[in-house]
Amino acid sequence: MCGIIGYTGSRQVRDILIDGLLKLEYRGYDSAGIAIHNGSLRVIKSPGKVSKLVELLPPNLDSTTGIAHTRWATHGEPSEINAHPHTSGSGKLVMVHNGIIENAPAIESYLVEKGYSFISETDTEVLLNLIDNEYELCGGDLLSAMLKSFEKIEGSYALAIIEKGRPGRITICRKDSPLIMGIDDTGYFVASDIYAVSDYTGRFIFPENNDIIIADRELGLKAYDGNGKEKELKISSFTARKKNPDRTGYNHFMEKEIYEQPHIISELANSILFINGQSACGNSLAEIIQRIRRITILGCGTSWHAGLIGKYLIEKHVRIPVNVEYASEFRYRDPVIDPEDLVISISQSGETADTIAANRLALEAGAITLGILNVKNSTLDRDTHFQIYLEAGDEIGVASTKAYTAQIVQLSRLTALLAGIKGNGSTIGDISSALKNISGSMQQVLAGAEKISALASKYAFTNNFLFLGRGLNFPTALEGALKLKEISYIHAEGYPGAEMKHGPIALIDFNFPTLVVLTDSESRPKMISNIKEIKARRGRVIAIINENDESAEQLVDDVIKVPSVPDIVSPLISVMPLQLFAYYVALLRGCNVDQPRNLAKSVTVE
Repeated sequence: MCGIIGYTGSRQVRDILIDGLLKLEYRGYDSAGIAIHNGSLRVIKSPGKVSKLVELLPPNLDSTTGIAHTRWATHGEPSEINAHPHTSGSGKLVMVHNGIIENAPAIESYLVEKGYSFISETDTEVLLNLIDNEYELCGGDLLSAMLKSFEKIEGSYALAIIEKGRPGRITICRKDSPLIMGIDDTGYFVASDIYAVSDYTGRFIFPENNDIIIADRELGLKAYDGNGKEKELKISSFTARKKNPDRTGYNHFMEKEIYEQPHIISELANSILFINGQSACGNSLAEIIQRIRRITILGCGTSWHAGLIGKYLIEKHVRIPVNVEYASEFRYRDPVIDPEDLVISISQSGETADTIAANRLALEAGAITLGILNVKNSTLDRDTHFQIYLEAGDEIGVASTKAYTAQIVQLSRLTALLAGIKGNGSTIGDISSALKNISGSMQQVLAGAEKISALASKYAFTNNFLFLGRGLNFPTALEGALKLKEISYIHAEGYPGAEMKHGPIALIDFNFPTLVVLTDSESRPKMISNIKEIKARRGRVIAIINENDESAEQLVDDVIKVPSVPDIVSPLISVMPLQLFAYYVALLRGCNVDQPRNLAKSVTVE
């Protein structure tokens, strides 16, 4: 999940690197560092966030070539030694890396026998010294050294290398990890995503797996495939929407993004669902769906929860069987995939490593693929037949809020579209009408934020929480538990209401409260029974209830009231108080709500 930025050309590199690191900090904020070439190689790095690194930098770093990195730790704790960039044993190479080298211990043993020693705990230093060893054997030919090294390693990588003996040159390569190159009249940019350099250029190269690209400010660009054969580069023009990390009027990005949801959902609900792209055979999704026999939805974390809601909606209203899979398990399970399958991959960033790999597996098996994503021109965007964009704007807070509700809306609208194609026209009107009226109800939830804040103060220092829901709001319970875990570090579990009796009820006592989602009419009687079972064991219950549900209010300890809406859109209303509850609890516990410990926004490694 690390962020890479680099530049070589005629500009001074210091501000480019710092600006890029700040834009990429969502990928990791354990440590950061830069390396510049100004006649010699100079490396400066620090544990902590990019701001701490900036404090260490001299005001004038005179150089026009450099690379930098912000880290999410995979091998070795956050420290100055483990921070990137790393310097090779010979001192001739400096490298930044995103990915995981799975056979690093074996490679390290091999290199120790050849006289190498290691100062960090990272797999990156192992990979770099493997390249360094081949570099020495190849007489300083970095291309040959990289090709020979990649034959020996297992894992994923995006990397950028600068050489002591070749000022003005950066060499990059990627395999299963995101990396792009930008070009302008001054030189060449390297970054983990286009938004890190979109202020400088609108012309980009998107390297394919195993491509090696040499960017030299004097000699230009050279590209090679994984066999070392020279290849032509395709340069694409793309006007990237600038990231705008502005939280004016709000204390945190997460708060801002929670409050943006009514507007985003209103905009989506009042627009036409646009499905971008076409299949390999040139057919539209409407043409293809007639032969689709099964749908598989792939996602991780919050996106997986949205996928579960999609399953409920599609199976009920379209009558096509739907499987919802963790992308990380799907890709290793030897799944059965047929050409008559539609595989929907959901990812806010479009760079989630497991989701991308699972999607590629589906592509290779001949399935039709559709991405639901927020970031245009991301890897998932480029690797799917069709795309539906969330249009939610930049989501800066690590814990997803507005992207989740946008995913639910787009899955709901996709359900309506598919139902219409399949001849169930009434569903189109039901979903469309419910979505167009939902924004005002969401505003009402936000208007009650002070009451949710007061409730959070009552439970902020609880150590455990159980979340229960049924039907469309079972995924809401999962999402509520995840939000609380992510930003407040409270142990929380989400369960279907009926499953409580199959184990979790053993945990219930006064100090183990339960939050019950009780807003959909279909499952209400069963959830009332669950509440009574908890109360019979002296458990405390918080319930999210519809505003006029007086009988339920009498059964529980605390309530959060929300407007009554049709069941089909209930998850959009029910999740918002859970987002706010987690936010306020985290604040009371002194947690960093925008950048929780151990997490990163874009999960680009396994």
